[in-house]
Amino acid sequence: MCALRRLGVDYRDRRLIGNLYMSQSFKVRVDGDDFEPGIIGRGTRQGFQLSPLLFNIYIQELMNEAVADSTDGEKVGGELLHSIRLADDQAMVASSEEDLQSMMEKVDETSE
Repeated sequence: MCALRRLGVDYRDRRLIGNLYMSQSFKVRVDGDDFEPGIIGRGTRQGFQLSPLLFNIYIQELMNEAVADSTDGEKVGGELLHSIRLADDQAMVASSEEDLQSMMEKVDETSE
């Protein structure tokens, strides 16, 4: 939720989003018989309209922190390119294997 706070999302909206994603439960019905509800816990709700936006916000935040001071990458059109993303796929760009390893370690540290 820190990324949403930094973007200026009001605390009431952040709380609403958190409530939408926390303690999701489900019930299984087989041939008309209901079984005990289960708790999914936390995570991205598959098919929910807000999920892709939240994913993009958080992955951008993660990448910003991971490559904040990095000079690794390749220049494309005068801009230093660190990563390429399409939908939920991402590729990291570096000028050497060592630079790529360093960037991946920063991503790993940032995501903890």
